Amino acid sequence: MSKSENTEKSTEAVTIKNFRNNSDIENFYRYIHENGLRREAFMLMEYAISKVAKVKKSKRAKTLQ
Repeated sequence: MSKSENTEKSTEAVTIKNFRNNSDIENFYRYIHENGLRREAFMLMEYAISKVAKVKKSKRAKTLQ
């Protein structure tokens, strides 16, 4: 694999459909599983999702007024 092919592959946009097939995400899931970090990962994901939901809700409330 040439350098340009590797660069194209690494800069490929991650969409919702291919998110779980991304090698970085697979390695992250494997790391969490192997080190018994499911509880901590769940807590972090809940925190991140709640922050994103608050921002979306505030933006939506502003547009509805």
